[in-house]
Amino acid sequence: MPNTPETPRSFVKPDDEAMIVCPACDAARAISAAQFRHRLHLIKVKCKCGHVYKVHLEFRRNARKNTELEGIYDLIPPAIGGGKIKIMNLSLNGACFEVRGIHDMKVGQRGSLVFTLDNRKETVLFKKVIIKTVSGNRIGAEFIEDRAYEKELGFYLLP
Repeated sequence: MPNTPETPRSFVKPDDEAMIVCPACDAARAISAAQFRHRLHLIKVKCKCGHVYKVHLEFRRNARKNTELEGIYDLIPPAIGGGKIKIMNLSLNGACFEVRGIHDMKVGQRGSLVFTLDNRKETVLFKKVIIKTVSGNRIGAEFIEDRAYEKELGFYLLP
């Protein structure tokens, strides 16, 4: 079951409940997603109207928005490094970005990201981060500072 852009998403609440809505008849129902938490995130559902569809269960704390924002990163000593990046996706809690060229980033290192949102105000954000994942030139980072700019980022992330 491939996940496509048309696949509906359902965000799973901390109590493992997800609300799913049938795309054919708009019937909504709550399901328990606990059994899918550590394995299957794309499930097949049959509605009472008879329509069969797929739903992607999203276990993240916050929704992510795909982006292509240019920015820069800088690692905090004792780590060294910095350079241009492209923010691939963004949430209230973190960002996934791609580094251009060679880097030596490791999980647990701290740094900062500076990037401009492509909103009307062209809001410039400065975020302190901790590196959570490194996969080639793709880096996953969690925001670790206070909630400065949360309002601007929150509005930007609205669907």
